[in-house]
Amino acid sequence: DGTVASHPVDGQSQTDATRQRLEEELGITPDQYDNLRLTDRFEYKRYFENAGVEHEVCAVLKLTLSDRELEPNEDEVAGLLWVPYERLHSNPEWYRQLRLC
Repeated sequence: DGTVASHPVDGQSQTDATRQRLEEELGITPDQYDNLRLTDRFEYKRYFENAGVEHEVCAVLKLTLSDRELEPNEDEVAGLLWVPYERLHSNPEWYRQLRLC
């Protein structure tokens, strides 16, 4: 599953849903970040044998985290690993087996 997988409810913006899930999953409050913005959208479709289909338009958002003190919800997060984005982007095979979100 994805980290901070925000599914806006009727009338809720994508950024508001993301803010809500940031706090619920990772304990990140609005005073810890700024510049929350939409960077991409993609379509996801997966068929499950004898169970139907999952079909979504997913949003990718980015923010600048100024305070990295997290209080993850143990029901949502199994563990944390800080990795510089450049290293992750340049060497995805190093992290693939970790099944990161």
